Amino acid sequence: MQEVWRVYNKSYRKIAEELKIPPVLAKIIANRTEPGEEKAFLDREGPLRDPFLIKDMDKAVEEILRHIRLGHPILVIGDYDVDGMTSATILGKALHKAGAIAEIRIPDRTEDGYGIRPYMVEEAAALGFGLIITCDNGIREFEAADKAAELGLPIVITDHHEIEETSEGERFPAAAAVINPHRREDTSGFRDLCGAGVAYQTARALMQATAQQEDPDWIGYAALGTVCDIMKLTGDNRKIVYQGLKRWNAAPPAAIRAMMQQGAIEKLDVYTFGFVLGPMINSGGRLDAQQNYIHVLQSEDPEKAEDAARKLYQLNRTRQAMTDEGFAQALEVWQRHQDQMVQIIYLPDLHESLAGLVAGKIKEKSCRPTFVLTGRGGNVKGSGRSIPAYSMFEEMQKAADCFIRYGGHPMAAGLSMEEDRIEELRARLNQNCTLTEEDCRPLVMIDMAMPLSYANEQLAEMIGSLEPFGTGNPRPLFADKGLELRKIYWIGQRKRALRLMLEQDGIAREAILFKPEMLQECVLQQAGAGAWEKLDTGGLLQKPVNLDIAYHVGWNEFRGRRRLQIEVSHLRPAT
Repeated sequence: MQEVWRVYNKSYRKIAEELKIPPVLAKIIANRTEPGEEKAFLDREGPLRDPFLIKDMDKAVEEILRHIRLGHPILVIGDYDVDGMTSATILGKALHKAGAIAEIRIPDRTEDGYGIRPYMVEEAAALGFGLIITCDNGIREFEAADKAAELGLPIVITDHHEIEETSEGERFPAAAAVINPHRREDTSGFRDLCGAGVAYQTARALMQATAQQEDPDWIGYAALGTVCDIMKLTGDNRKIVYQGLKRWNAAPPAAIRAMMQQGAIEKLDVYTFGFVLGPMINSGGRLDAQQNYIHVLQSEDPEKAEDAARKLYQLNRTRQAMTDEGFAQALEVWQRHQDQMVQIIYLPDLHESLAGLVAGKIKEKSCRPTFVLTGRGGNVKGSGRSIPAYSMFEEMQKAADCFIRYGGHPMAAGLSMEEDRIEELRARLNQNCTLTEEDCRPLVMIDMAMPLSYANEQLAEMIGSLEPFGTGNPRPLFADKGLELRKIYWIGQRKRALRLMLEQDGIAREAILFKPEMLQECVLQQAGAGAWEKLDTGGLLQKPVNLDIAYHVGWNEFRGRRRLQIEVSHLRPAT
């Protein structure tokens, strides 16, 4: 699908003058902030705001400390994804440091599904727990909360998912405290926290109340959850991720160090969190039971960590192969329904843990909001992934009666429903959909049009001062047009990346491209199959292919060596 390239049109000269920074840096900051936020944006090392600003935090801490004083065991119920695992890890460690008798339960994806269930409450009561704390779940678990109230077992909810709206306003489960920055009455400004971020703030509040110092590793777990749950890297989230990476790169916990060794990671960053460590941890919940791994994160025993890391690495490789197979099946279904704005893809035999991954791949391919449903025998489960113009959770609310359970965010959701209502759901979501073709065209936002000749070490150093990059703070993207391509070099035996030899005004530059299919499409469109065949086999074009490119400037670090790297992320025939 043809991309739309747009350059940000925001004023930046005043920022450059006030902050005494180069214009290119000021322009990038202006593109990511609102007026008055620019100075704060540059503060990555400053302290986080007071956790007690969050609504009900005082109630939650008071309730937790009351049960600690009474000697009541506390049960933490988390989730099987990275955010839920890191949330539970933080709370478990903080409770132990505060003197609590605490245990963690991670629901099984297949056996239990997402969230706290009534039978979990009954089991906790039977085992003598005096308090339940949820993390990364609970805000919509009304039946479980009612069962807890019936049994006289208080619950503290810590969550970040969307709150159910009724004609009478927000609806909350019956709980001793509900910590969720999405509450209307919450004016803390922590709305963009993930579950691990909320758990971390709760841990900080608990340490303040008991006059103790937090463990420096906790912010690393909060950073990992923030990246893997694809939260905005702005405000306190940006500080959490920057400071968490800094801490763990200096001294990673045993479990993280073992996974780094398995993944051949030399240095942790947003990429290795999101695409190496995150998938490894998630594989434990997809193809095994995360209860087997939460104790490893809690204990930090080196031998157990190494054993668990080996298992997670192998599980993730299996998961990758299964995902590729599921994606191929999903593509066949998608090709039959390409005319529909909202994609509903039913793959009865797909492992339910892979539904979200396959949905994400189809969403990227089609640029359409996509649900993938799995399972047989009456009820099915599913996951959805969306595009910026489509608030998935909001649209699901309009067809709420189709679901047995559902929840999520504007960009992602989970659900269970009856199999015989799938076609009804497909019809209703598409009938209600107001997306246009323009909404579904991939939008490439460019920070600044800048000649490739300006990409140098000084620029790379300036850009590095704006890390960490991610959602809400993307890697700066520049664009140049009319570059000549005469030769390419394949990188690696699998031919998954290319070095492009680009020339403009007699000056040659080298750039790397990680999506060779983009170049192939451009060359075929502009110069034909013969030109591509010559490039593919290492030949030199007598007549160059002319390209417009969008590119990043940064560093390639490998085995202690660092060199400038220009990475082409988008390209098209020169306009």
